[in-house]
Amino acid sequence: MPRHGVSPGQGHPRSGGETESDRSRGSPRLRLLWMGLALALALPDSLVLWAPAGAHPLPSQSHPARFGRLVPQLRNAFGWWNLTCPVCKGLFTAIDFGLKREPSVAWMGSMATKLCKLLKIAPPTVCQSAVQLFEDDMVEVWTRSVLSPSEACGLLLGNTCGHWDIFSSWNISLPAVPKPSPQPPKPPAPGAPVSRILFLTDLHWDHDYLEGTDPDCENPLCCRQDSGLPPTSRPGAGYWGEYSKCDLPLRTLESLLSGLGPAGPFDMVYWTGDIPAHNVWHQSRQDQLRALTTVTALVKKFLGPVPVYPAVGNHESTPVNGFPPPFIEGNYSSSWLYEAMAKVWESWLPAEALHTLRIGGFYALSPRPGLRLISLNMNFCSRENFWLLINSTDPAGQLQWLVGELQAAEDRGDKVHIIGHIPPGHCLKSWSWNYYRIVARYENTLAGQFFGHTHVDEFEVFYDEETLSRPLSVAFLAPSATTYIGLNPGYRVYQIDGNYPGSSHVVLDHETYILNLTQANEPGATPHWQRLYRARETYGLPNALPASWNDLVYRMRGDTQLFQTFWFLYHKGHPPSEPCGMPCRLTTLCAQLSARSDSPALCRHLVPDGGLPDVQSLQPRPPFC
Repeated sequence: MPRHGVSPGQGHPRSGGETESDRSRGSPRLRLLWMGLALALALPDSLVLWAPAGAHPLPSQSHPARFGRLVPQLRNAFGWWNLTCPVCKGLFTAIDFGLKREPSVAWMGSMATKLCKLLKIAPPTVCQSAVQLFEDDMVEVWTRSVLSPSEACGLLLGNTCGHWDIFSSWNISLPAVPKPSPQPPKPPAPGAPVSRILFLTDLHWDHDYLEGTDPDCENPLCCRQDSGLPPTSRPGAGYWGEYSKCDLPLRTLESLLSGLGPAGPFDMVYWTGDIPAHNVWHQSRQDQLRALTTVTALVKKFLGPVPVYPAVGNHESTPVNGFPPPFIEGNYSSSWLYEAMAKVWESWLPAEALHTLRIGGFYALSPRPGLRLISLNMNFCSRENFWLLINSTDPAGQLQWLVGELQAAEDRGDKVHIIGHIPPGHCLKSWSWNYYRIVARYENTLAGQFFGHTHVDEFEVFYDEETLSRPLSVAFLAPSATTYIGLNPGYRVYQIDGNYPGSSHVVLDHETYILNLTQANEPGATPHWQRLYRARETYGLPNALPASWNDLVYRMRGDTQLFQTFWFLYHKGHPPSEPCGMPCRLTTLCAQLSARSDSPALCRHLVPDGGLPDVQSLQPRPPFC
């Protein structure tokens, strides 16, 4: 069970000999092993898995998956193959007691840095900076919610020694109001108004981007002042961006926003976060606030009176992914960030929205008659948000609040759009399954879902819970503005059933625009943002409703040419050089069906009898973020 209310004590320098406090934590090897568990939770995927993503989608990187890779390394490094279950539980009991009695930030930081370097989790300088950035928050989290001996030993030695499940199941409450019969939206009448919504996500402005630097440096983020110069045999970072593990200079974002004319005009803008760069091992609150204010000012400059509705990304905070629930108060809370957001977004949001934004980073408002917009803080569902180790049950009460908003909209006869950063299929299991259940209950009310985070162009289909066969909603996952990793810069425009009485407010079609970096970085060239494709035309869709996207997945399973088109567009016109064979194709297609995490049954029909991969292995790919 989660444990609360234990305050960290003062750290103290360690002497050369082992003190009584050291012994209370167990032997030096076990202390390092324990730090390995903390390090795996503390460091984000962009550091623990800092190498660039490969051409093929991989299994979703949940905490158990990451631990599954790290634990054998830890055992090999520290010789714990012969650790018995009783000894393991006894030693972790001592560690638990010692950490509560006298936790030491300095001790944790020193051990984590050594372990990071020993296991080559990241370059030494990145290890040092990352641990210094994360250590205070991690000590606070671990003193409030330490792995029980049974959980820790179950992780290390297997289920015969304990049960590893720190994120326990929970359920939100739905109103007793009976669910109305499903009513699929009707196509709008010919000539009905159509609205255009600009969708921006994952801008990732790098203040230190520098043309000519090494785009293939050893750090997790390159093309920067500290990346050094490339070998003479390779070109340096391009002026407008680079096909590598690099983010964008401000001039590229200015070019994007100043060149929106051909894609407009726009009725409103959905902007789903991730403003700062990926140098997550070396960021301060001042850095994050500078990114927030600079890019917000840029959006206001070029979009003028067009209303903009933002959502909070996982990179807005520092340490990255660190979003404490509202019951965490004081300097550890996220109030420094939410207050800043409320200040710079005040001209876009009404008072009621600013109120809940300041509390938990989420809000609801009515941008036009008959439409309710809900902006969710998806960090409260995140597998990487280490603050949820304390308590992951509906953080901030956000999902219960969402149910109230949806029920009120249903009662009024309104439609609802939901925007957020992390897509629901990438969330912690209980959060994801509860959200899936909410979507199914309010399918008649929910007209659109819009997310980002993965940096690529994809979608997630939702089905009825009874049979998992009737498509009832779709979440659109738009591609990133940033190039990270190896992509063209891009943005999305949605055509929505327009602003008139009785509008369904559903997505009618969407277009994706890119900047071709190969052309833009040519000597003397100027950037030209171009439409890459229009969804219905390219994929031969009769409409943009959930059933059409479901049918597209199954058409792509058997149509290689159609899938290769999708693969090309998935990467914003710059796919990896390695081909995507059948296992890669099935895993990619499974991700489009997986709006509910850890639910392989959603992909059961993808694999023909005697097919290549086991359906259990078909899980969504990890995001580039």
